[in-house]
Amino acid sequence: MADTPGISHPPGSALRAAYGGQAQRPVVVLIGAIDARPDGLERELLRYGFQVVEAERIDEIQGRPSLVVVTCGALVADCTGLLCALASARPSGAQVVALINGGTPEDLVRAAETGADEAILLPEEASLLAARLWARVISPRVSAHGPAGNDLRLFAILQQVATEMYRDDMLHALVRGLSTALEVPSVTCLLHQPGADVGRVAAASDAPKLRDENTQLAWWPEAVAALARRETVFHRGSELDPVPDGPGGPEAPTVDAVAAIVIAPLDRPIGTVVLRTHRGERPLQPGHVAFAERAVAAVSALLETDERRSAIARRQAIASDVDPLTGCGTLDALDRRLREEFERARRYDVTFALVLLDVDAMRVINDRLGRDGGHRLLSDLGRLMQREVRSPDFVARYGGEEFVLLLPHTNLEGGRGAVHRLRERLGPAGLLEVHPGVRCRLTAGVVTYPHPEVHKPEDLFALVEAALAQGKAQEGDRIGTAA
Repeated sequence: MADTPGISHPPGSALRAAYGGQAQRPVVVLIGAIDARPDGLERELLRYGFQVVEAERIDEIQGRPSLVVVTCGALVADCTGLLCALASARPSGAQVVALINGGTPEDLVRAAETGADEAILLPEEASLLAARLWARVISPRVSAHGPAGNDLRLFAILQQVATEMYRDDMLHALVRGLSTALEVPSVTCLLHQPGADVGRVAAASDAPKLRDENTQLAWWPEAVAALARRETVFHRGSELDPVPDGPGGPEAPTVDAVAAIVIAPLDRPIGTVVLRTHRGERPLQPGHVAFAERAVAAVSALLETDERRSAIARRQAIASDVDPLTGCGTLDALDRRLREEFERARRYDVTFALVLLDVDAMRVINDRLGRDGGHRLLSDLGRLMQREVRSPDFVARYGGEEFVLLLPHTNLEGGRGAVHRLRERLGPAGLLEVHPGVRCRLTAGVVTYPHPEVHKPEDLFALVEAALAQGKAQEGDRIGTAA
């Protein structure tokens, strides 16, 4: 069949530019009666760069198809064939195009109501039909149901993000939502600054338990470029920047496409969201990147609102939430923070540690220094603890000479390590002349969650107090644990 004037087929270089420069080509699955298709359709599809597969069901083939083309008769009486094709195609994420042989305009409506992404009445020239199918692949819709479906998916992502209380949890919800909506297994949120060598992985869809992990930014060249330019970077195939050895480096040859989108609440860039697809996965297309840009921009606005709200809340709560002597949190503040961390640990299956610290021989210190001198010592300790802990950690005064450390994403050994670091700041072997003639020593109890005896936050206090008593009974490092 002669080519239709005005329709040009993409040569090899154009195909590589449009589809990422890879040998891999989009897969189109043909279902239905062969004799009802336009003559030469398979040949035209091959010329456009498709891999063409004949099948009765989608689950018979390997890999992820881009398109499923179903040839069927008029839909007036029976949509069974189209419905079966849709049922098997949807889990693969493929778009479904119905070719209706001998149908009427009403059949186009019925096909749309059934769930087809597009319906085309036959006869139609094979070259025109192949061009229409190619156009669907190089500029796909994120949703199988057009812009309205995209808006619904975006709304679902923002709804999940808005229910979270903390920035990192909001970023986790964004990453999960984008990975699900776009069917991209690898979505990562990096927090980093222009010119920095090291960043932090705040969330990763392919490693959901990974949080607050440092990473070398040399392994994320597209993210670095996006933040430097303050605009989205989208590279495919031969356009990809070389990645040195390291996490992400060895698999670089298998990467099909990378997009990095800037997160900038209050117009201050704080990092990027990076989408990566690999060969054999559904290709990342400009339509996907545009959807992700909308989602990241909307979440940036939520983060902006949240930062302003949090600043106001901190100013309002500081009087009731801060112990005036030590500057640490109060018991009320500890109770709220512990409940929040408890719920977060249950939801995301992560660990946290609770450490109870006691200043040994405080009565002797008070006798030697007087009440005011004892208060100064406690004040110095409170400031020291707040300086030494990580930013996600929380320090509270538990009562008298006792302090509590709440350490997210920390196991039992991490809790013990925190005690040893504080002791080192007090001097060799945990001793320091904090005030003339006075030696200060800390005893500790450590408990972690999850724990078989902990069913509610209050259970942690009983366990950590018992662990502290165990530490006081020791002659060694005086750190008791609730094993």
